[in-house]
Amino acid sequence: MVRKVQNSDEVPVTDAASTAALDLAARLFEAALAPDLWPPLLARLAAGLGAERAMLLRIAGGRRVVLATSEFTPADVRRLAGRRSHPDAARLSCPPEYCELQLDADSRLRLLLDRREIAREASALVAELGPRVARAWRVTDARAASRRREGWRSETLEQLPLGVMVLDVAGRALRANGMAHAILAAQRELALVDGVLHADSGVLARSISELLERAAQPERRGATLEVHLPRDGGRVPVEAIFVASPRFADADPEALAVALLSDPERADGRPAAVLARRYELGFEQAQILDLLLRGEGIPKIARLLGVPREAIASGLRELYERLGTTRQIDLVKLLLSLRTSTSE
Repeated sequence: MVRKVQNSDEVPVTDAASTAALDLAARLFEAALAPDLWPPLLARLAAGLGAERAMLLRIAGGRRVVLATSEFTPADVRRLAGRRSHPDAARLSCPPEYCELQLDADSRLRLLLDRREIAREASALVAELGPRVARAWRVTDARAASRRREGWRSETLEQLPLGVMVLDVAGRALRANGMAHAILAAQRELALVDGVLHADSGVLARSISELLERAAQPERRGATLEVHLPRDGGRVPVEAIFVASPRFADADPEALAVALLSDPERADGRPAAVLARRYELGFEQAQILDLLLRGEGIPKIARLLGVPREAIASGLRELYERLGTTRQIDLVKLLLSLRTSTSE
């Protein structure tokens, strides 16, 4: 159940709560400008509210979007960022062992704590800080969107050793780097015709169209399509990963999907290889990252790599610390915003 916190004028704030509020307010300013400070900030906020862990959420359609967390494991994040309990449910369900608080008048922003209830004094602290937390996050969000828009410029994409196409709902290529044009010319299944992506196979054309239409619905989750594009001369097929999500629109209002094209004959041109090299990831981490970019979850990654789920969860935690996210969509955004040439 989502709880609305009483106005701070209605709940007396003790000296201890005032001191905690001032300390956290100062840290909010720093976190707004430096996103990597949000996890420790949320940890301090959780402690001030008598909890161990805290998660900042945005309600979007029928699901929770996890914005930042303190010390939740990737498995916890996947479980708590859920949809409605059933399609006809009026609102999203919050697990009974957690407390979900509305931060300000914008009911989409919530704070989730790993406890059932909070004390009266803690309610006063939330009433005092809730609107400030929401404003600080909006600054973080706006700065991140600005960086993504800047990072998605064509000259940035030209640095990548893989093909990239940013698509709208109609399959129009909003951006396509030189490598994308080169890879498209080397296979016979996909082509850009007057700036619109066309597939020779009717089955593939329908699959891409359905992917884009599905992702255009705000209440739906993103979707992934992986295909292999044949080439002449018995060469290894080109790999294409289509990642579609309405969340791409925060970097470009028209953007709905990104197509990542890679030539298996070039080991440095795989999406995971580019990120792994940039962030100096180990072999096992790069394997997990490759499957994450293909839209796989923890159970399937564990099965494909033949290792326990706990090992995958541990690897995801390390990736989270290194990259700042384990979500497929954010991994693609991070990939498209790399500014350092991979040839260095």
